Amino acid sequence: MAQAKKQALWLKPLAFGVLLAVLGHLLTIGLIPSVIMTIAMTRIGEASGGLNRLAHGNMVTPQNQQIVRSSPDLAYSTCALDLSKGPVRVFIGKGADYTSAAFYAGNTDNVFTLNDRKIGPEGARIMVVSARSPIAARPGEVVVSLPSDKGLLLVRRHAPSPEAFKRVQAERTQDYCRAVMDGV
Repeated sequence: MAQAKKQALWLKPLAFGVLLAVLGHLLTIGLIPSVIMTIAMTRIGEASGGLNRLAHGNMVTPQNQQIVRSSPDLAYSTCALDLSKGPVRVFIGKGADYTSAAFYAGNTDNVFTLNDRKIGPEGARIMVVSARSPIAARPGEVVVSLPSDKGLLLVRRHAPSPEAFKRVQAERTQDYCRAVMDGV
């Protein structure tokens, strides 16, 4: 009988510890991605002058990198997407070299990626919508549906040298990210 009481004494704290570990794990998995995305969207929105605006980054150096583990041979453009008031139109022009556009949901999930092999000679026209918004795409537009009202667009273009970076700067002047209500 004494042995059973001793076992019961340590089982309750052990069960409580396991419960706390499970709750901590669930909170971490559930909250950290949205916190990371909120911080990233705030920084990107500030850099571009607001939401639904494309910001073109400078040539990456260890001192100015804003994207974790950025590659020094890529030129980055970013757009913090806010779909709460409606869809957003994106245009990515055809570059002379590697180009990709990746769309991320509010929980950091990659939802859609388009690379230079899929971007036609006239560029890529993309309509970004939230899962609850009506689709208002034009003919020829790719529709990207985010499961949330918030998200990110990350465009990467190959720019391994200062000369290539100058070419990329010229290429990306035609790229945009704009709310549909802005008349795009």
